[in-house]
Amino acid sequence: MCGFFGVMCRDGGMEARKVDVVRSGRKIIHRGPDDEGCWSDSFYSVYFRRLSIIDTSYNGHQPMLSDDGRYVLVFNGEIYNHPELRERLALSGHVFRTSSDTEVLLRHFQEYGPEGVLGLRGMFAFAVWDRASKELHLFRDRVGIKPLFLYSGGGTTLFASEIKCLLEYLGDGPGIDEETVFRYLAKGWADDTSRTFFKDIVQVPPASYVKINVDARSVVKYWSLKYEGARKFEREGFLDIFSRAVSLHLRSDVPLAATLSGGMDSSSIVALAAKSAASPEQIRAFSVIPPETIDESFWIDETARYTGITHSYLDMDLKCLSGVFGDVLSTHDEPFQSSSCIYQYLLRKKVSEKGIKVLLVGEGGDEVFGGYRRLLYPFLYSLLKDGRRSEYDAALSGAVSFMGIPRDIIEDNLLKYKGAIRSKQTAQENTTAYDILDADFKAEHSLVAKISHYPGTGDSGNCFVEHLRQHLFVRDLPYVLRMEDRNSMAFGIEARVPMLDHILLEEVFKYDYSEFMAGGMNKSMLRRAMTGHLPEGVTGRKSKSPRPGNNSHFMYTVLKDELLDILDPTSPVGPGFLVKGARELFRSDLAGRNAERAESWFRVFVFLRWYDIFKGK
Repeated sequence: MCGFFGVMCRDGGMEARKVDVVRSGRKIIHRGPDDEGCWSDSFYSVYFRRLSIIDTSYNGHQPMLSDDGRYVLVFNGEIYNHPELRERLALSGHVFRTSSDTEVLLRHFQEYGPEGVLGLRGMFAFAVWDRASKELHLFRDRVGIKPLFLYSGGGTTLFASEIKCLLEYLGDGPGIDEETVFRYLAKGWADDTSRTFFKDIVQVPPASYVKINVDARSVVKYWSLKYEGARKFEREGFLDIFSRAVSLHLRSDVPLAATLSGGMDSSSIVALAAKSAASPEQIRAFSVIPPETIDESFWIDETARYTGITHSYLDMDLKCLSGVFGDVLSTHDEPFQSSSCIYQYLLRKKVSEKGIKVLLVGEGGDEVFGGYRRLLYPFLYSLLKDGRRSEYDAALSGAVSFMGIPRDIIEDNLLKYKGAIRSKQTAQENTTAYDILDADFKAEHSLVAKISHYPGTGDSGNCFVEHLRQHLFVRDLPYVLRMEDRNSMAFGIEARVPMLDHILLEEVFKYDYSEFMAGGMNKSMLRRAMTGHLPEGVTGRKSKSPRPGNNSHFMYTVLKDELLDILDPTSPVGPGFLVKGARELFRSDLAGRNAERAESWFRVFVFLRWYDIFKGK
């Protein structure tokens, strides 16, 4: 787990810019506090920061060159199946100098070329410079766990693990991307496209590699998550694959721990990790109970006792939450969606103080297994559409009991969902931000405003499956992964996400969609699989806690005075995206503690603070 910054220049002369590359790369020292390296030739220069996880000796130093000097590799992430790949490559005649997964990756590329990426099991972003052909390959993992940003202009290509390197190198950086700002302020979307908040800086798409030479640039998508949907759930087969995924994520040469909330995702990972370890006590887990959120300590304590792990709670310093905003924005380079990001940032800081360099987290469980309760409506709709009445009746009755939603409300929401799908309405869940935005700004982006929240049936022919894909690759998970990467790497922690192992994903998507919320239970497959491995109170838990954080508390208690100052009509407020009466509108919402609009005000506050930090870059 590391970070890098590189420059490819079509016209040469990169040796003279090496000092600029090093200066810009050092903006991400936090991603790799253990080592640094730089390599340059006439057309290419790359800088690297290392967080030593596998083979912590100098042998894992990067940039790493192939034995024949042709290829130059920088790599951020982990290849969890590197021992198995090493054995296969050794049979082909490769002789290894180190025990690092970096050398395995380099030799794997030598042996198989770009198509060899399909044999990698892990999270990764890496760049390979071919000195012979003057070609650059940039790779990103299947789900986009590891970041990779790209900028091209004037015959020069820049790439980096974080945007701040690009901004430093460019000096007079690109302006802000107003469409991205609108998507964020109006709809609450972030990281849902390859665009960023900066003009001309884009993300390399997940499951893709970019090939760049002096003549052209091409993007190749090497993997997609296909829905087969022909099988009934097989508990033992699923558990074997899930357990293997967790076991692979435990491979580390440095101290490792896990986060533990009271939900199914982190609890499942901790339980299977405890079974994979030589003894359960070897697995350490940390929890936190932020203020103004649901206290999950009952379920956390139950899981810790049941699995026998070593567990502790962490206290966070919440006295200067307003001041932390600037730190988090500087860490992310872009606005973030909710106050949960602040709490996660502070928790990762506390974990790092315990000497932990690798952290297993439960991110992805809601998106993979159907954990969001709003998915109930496309689930019921799909069952009805497919004529599966008995399964529909069971799911409807089960949801009333398990989720605690009255039957008439479920049926009313289902009617609204049907109407939105048939009429292709946007059906946005929270439209309160539109009253805050300037009329001209809204008019300019009216087409974006009409983009539907709800997908169609896609190539799977199934609304529910397409909702899952949208959560995985568009609406939710891309931002969740950004939040996890930046917050963890800010403190030199490698966050690992076993739920997003691509072999596990492919297995889950082989099951019939009716298994995901069978009987009206969210995460039905995961609950059934973990029965006996977790306390009944956890596998049968009916309540679902949101991510830690309370935007109403932040906006109407913690940050109200600061936002009122920012919205002062006598001071310039950002680039003019808000209505002129925004301050009075906030006063009104503050008096009534308008909880729904607190989400929108939070984004306004974050954006304005971000704009103040990054304007002119």
